Amino acid sequence: MAPTKPTAAEEPSPTLTKSQEAPISPSEHSPSSDTPADFETFYLQQVTQEFADDIDKLRNASDFNEKSLPVLIATLKQGAKLYSEEELGDGFALR
Repeated sequence: MAPTKPTAAEEPSPTLTKSQEAPISPSEHSPSSDTPADFETFYLQQVTQEFADDIDKLRNASDFNEKSLPVLIATLKQGAKLYSEEELGDGFALR
């Protein structure tokens, strides 16, 4: 039986400062079986890292409530849909 890929909770997270983090372009990421869901996951990881301070400000705002979180998530996910198959390159071949 092939080993399973560790979940995000099992993987150790490196401690990097903002200046040490280098964004990864979709074309630099090329696992063998990429899907639109894989790209969405990749995109959300990159966006939440890049805009972590801004997202925290939103979450800590006095008018942020239980209805705000699904709106924030849906809004962030929409960004992944802005990229065409050509823009994504071979690393994230949309099927």
